[in-house]
Amino acid sequence: MPKEHDAEVKSGAAFTLDEIGEGKGIETVKDVEAKATMELEKFMNDILEVVVHEDGQPGSLDVILLTVNGTNQPIIRGRVQKIRRKYVESLARSRLTAYEQRVMDPTRPENIQMVPKVALTYPFSVRKDPSRNGAAWLDAILSTPA
Repeated sequence: MPKEHDAEVKSGAAFTLDEIGEGKGIETVKDVEAKATMELEKFMNDILEVVVHEDGQPGSLDVILLTVNGTNQPIIRGRVQKIRRKYVESLARSRLTAYEQRVMDPTRPENIQMVPKVALTYPFSVRKDPSRNGAAWLDAILSTPA
């Protein structure tokens, strides 16, 4: 009769070293790395007050749905709402690119340059951010190329 702490191990195909790894053992997490990871996690879960501006275009959605790591966050346009920073990052990285055709040399109209115009998919503003680094963080995201 098996004891409470006994475990049954099923036999199967053997693993090769390539499948297991190089046999270096268990990776350890340094205290500095763990602390930085925990601080980032805490920062990304800060609650911010944001408003996603109304679109005014026919057929635009009144409620938008953001998804981060499989978790949904519905947002109603035109209302100040409290959401976690990770969803604000999703809003800030969601962009549309349209192209404008420009003729650089009028004597050669066949030479057309396509100039990209990038805009936020869902324009928004942050009304309240508990972190003193929040504005710089958002500016860094918004200034990255699409």
